[in-house]
Amino acid sequence: MWLPVLPQIFLSSLLLLTPGLAVALSLRFRSFDALALAPALSVGVLVVTSTGTPFLGAPFGVVAVGVATALLATAGFFVSRLRPEQQHTARGSSMLVRSAPFAAFTVAALLLAWRALQVIGSPGSISQTYDAVFHLNSVRFALDTGQASSLTIGAMTGGGFYPAGWNAVAMFVASVTGADVPAAVNITSIVLSAVFWPLSCLLMARWIAGPSPTATLAAGIASASLGAFPLLMMDFGVLYPNLLAISVLPASIALAAKFLGMADPGRSPVLPTALALMLCLCGLAVSHPTTFMAWLVWTAPMVGFLVFTSGPAIWAARATDSRRYYAAATALAGYAIVFLILWIYLRPPEEASFWGPYHTVPQAVGEALLVSPMGLAPAWLVAPLVLLGVWACFRTLERHAWVIAGSIIFAGLFVIVSGFPISPLRNFLAGVWYNDSYRLAALLPVGAVLLVAVGVAWAVAQIGAGSWREPVDKLFGTATLVTPSRSRRLLAYAGVAVLSAAAIALGQQGGLQQEVAQASRQYSISDDSPLVSADELAVIQRLERTVPAGSTLLGNPYTGAALSYALGDRKAAQLHILSYVSPELQEIYDELGMVASDPEVCAAVKDENAYYALDFGSKEVHGGDHTPPGLKHLESNPGVELIDSQGEAKLYRITACDGS
Repeated sequence: MWLPVLPQIFLSSLLLLTPGLAVALSLRFRSFDALALAPALSVGVLVVTSTGTPFLGAPFGVVAVGVATALLATAGFFVSRLRPEQQHTARGSSMLVRSAPFAAFTVAALLLAWRALQVIGSPGSISQTYDAVFHLNSVRFALDTGQASSLTIGAMTGGGFYPAGWNAVAMFVASVTGADVPAAVNITSIVLSAVFWPLSCLLMARWIAGPSPTATLAAGIASASLGAFPLLMMDFGVLYPNLLAISVLPASIALAAKFLGMADPGRSPVLPTALALMLCLCGLAVSHPTTFMAWLVWTAPMVGFLVFTSGPAIWAARATDSRRYYAAATALAGYAIVFLILWIYLRPPEEASFWGPYHTVPQAVGEALLVSPMGLAPAWLVAPLVLLGVWACFRTLERHAWVIAGSIIFAGLFVIVSGFPISPLRNFLAGVWYNDSYRLAALLPVGAVLLVAVGVAWAVAQIGAGSWREPVDKLFGTATLVTPSRSRRLLAYAGVAVLSAAAIALGQQGGLQQEVAQASRQYSISDDSPLVSADELAVIQRLERTVPAGSTLLGNPYTGAALSYALGDRKAAQLHILSYVSPELQEIYDELGMVASDPEVCAAVKDENAYYALDFGSKEVHGGDHTPPGLKHLESNPGVELIDSQGEAKLYRITACDGS
């Protein structure tokens, strides 16, 4: 079932990584660092390109992305060399250290791809959720208009600006592979889950926890062992933009830490890091502003840690080095002001942040500790390693205090939004994320993977230093035993292989296994699917034969009728459940039952070119009854005729207006 699509998945992965990889190399990042930075940088390139093409009158696609990549890479090459700086290199590190991240990525990518394929089921499956209507139709709209800009996508629903980072990525995949909309969306989800997310996690783990091969492998396995991300964002919503944004969030955190001197290696070229960070943040903000705010929150403990460690010296030397003092004070004040302004204004409206708690506080605390939010089973592998990471952070506060602080902040936000009653304080703290437990739950794995890396790196360092070996030697009387170095290495490799296999097996249990089963039900197409049933899909797929091109289809968008655009290549009157309704369309919605006797209705039908109507019954994706009066009882309306049906799904043509 998936075999014919595998070339398209590989092609999409290659073409989505190429822009970012070219920019990373131009900025003097090398080897795995360049590859791991590629996803976040590529998103930045695609966002910049898709935003700029409407102003240039050029279509968004491979050519535009190629030109933008060449320009950005060239600019990065010259700008990053304006100030010669010593570039950290892994030369001199062992082959094991250099190859470990590639091996870890391979393991994580295979595991995540397998799970994503299980969830989606087949290339043509669609998410049977509320937001799928907008997301799938937006890709079709972008392909039809040749644009995927945040300034143009909103026109699909009669709105204005919409952060369209995911739309640009999905449209790019559709255009380069030639896949239809459902397949392109599913391929995009697979690439984001199995390529973007583990690469970003491994970059964060290596830069912040250090290049330990064991810790790198642990971080890779951990990234593929959590139900809360990426699979939860393919399940709930469906929140494809959050899937994209969170998949590159770890890389943005790593760049911020590197820029502030808190990443390993500490010595790094400031200008290339700053340029990479700016491009990544462009992509992050346009992919989803709430995830950009998550990045901003992660920088708060970094800045606090920097003030705590460097502030006293700067303050003490303020008289002799006033320039440095005023520069630091200005930077800190500017950061605080920007943070506060964004925190207050860069959030959804209160009417969209209506989500209440779903748990008690103790239950939410337990879920945060076990990395098992939203009722998932405990993460049996990751949860104990997270606790090890917490311990390691407390043992190395001089280096990792900000790591534990950031993780605690997001765990606390999850507890607040999941267990506390609705209040102004709760809205102030969590309204940035719609007061939605699911969105904050998906952010917990970022801190969890980082803590796993820190904990395992610390434990390996302790073992290597011999601090744990002496008590074992005394206990078992093995202090005088000498093991040949080659045998010891082989024994160590065998041990790592066995432990890795056990970790992989354990990591695929618990919450991850539960989320796979839960999410896969959202992509199942059956007779009683909540959005589009098997019969309804069959009628939609015949629209190219039953409805003339250029026609507009009437229908209740809550029933999935609006997906005639994405799935049947025939435009619906409303391309989203909450689309703008024109006066003419409202006239049809209200009075279509009188079409045989009211000429004003026919005038509205003619203005909208809406001579066809889909009747998918009264079942709606979220329940309720939103069927307009004029679309009820079409079977008894003398002004329409049935022209196609399958099961309860019916397609009607308005005949009363043929002579108008």
